[in-house]
Amino acid sequence: MSTAPAATAAAAPAPVRAHDVPATTGPVRRSDDSLIGRLNAEWVRLCADPATQAAVDRWRLAEVESLDGLEAAVRRDADGVLLALLRLGRSGDGLALRSVFQLMLGKAVRIAATHAGRDSRASLEQAAVTALWTVVAGYPVERRPVKVAANIAMDTLRLTVAELAHQRHETPSSPEQLHPAAAGEPSDPSDPSGASDPPDLELFELLAWAVGRGTISRDDAALLVDIYAPAPGHEGGRAAAERHGISWAAARQRASRATRRIADAVRADAPTGPGPTSWV
Repeated sequence: MSTAPAATAAAAPAPVRAHDVPATTGPVRRSDDSLIGRLNAEWVRLCADPATQAAVDRWRLAEVESLDGLEAAVRRDADGVLLALLRLGRSGDGLALRSVFQLMLGKAVRIAATHAGRDSRASLEQAAVTALWTVVAGYPVERRPVKVAANIAMDTLRLTVAELAHQRHETPSSPEQLHPAAAGEPSDPSDPSGASDPPDLELFELLAWAVGRGTISRDDAALLVDIYAPAPGHEGGRAAAERHGISWAAARQRASRATRRIADAVRADAPTGPGPTSWV
């Protein structure tokens, strides 16, 4: 079996065995036949393997005694736990990499949801999930040892935006392809990509940090928020560009430049500087 989640095997660089994927606690996750649903189902099946606990024990992480405590451990010490898992992953531990991937999967779903209307939901989620796996599998632990979750989120956003920029499906071919939130339908409260989710506080903190250090302007920060985390009742993407009085092409260029500047600033600041909270 491949190291990558089954649905993202094409983007993955290394092999994972069945017992190498744990379960996670938290809110109800999507369990339909979508990419995200299949990834969650794979996660549940693999974590049920009795060998999983033995694999966790081999990590020798004081903060993580079992998979049930993984999320709580990351909330207590995000950088410490995530870095340890990423280092283990670089040494060939597929369970460790898959754990980081699953912990960050909700972020990829939210990134995909902010582009609703540019393509089908399935295509957008595929792009974001592939970007997430690429970032997790290749994360430079020595060079970027702090703000790990924020770094992963921003790099996933950057890669997703870059991928979508090459596509020409700016509008869906039929209304059914729109994400329910974009089509005005009520969202499923058990779906992490639903429009009823609370504001993305990590994104706001990251942008506030970037504005405070002069990396981007307040106008660029406002545009990024409107595109990627619009207020309830508002659409992101093209609709956000219209609210700012610019074309969607111009908005994408501004957003791409701003996200690159933020990513560069986070990397440069990683050894010593303060930054936004890491946990998503």
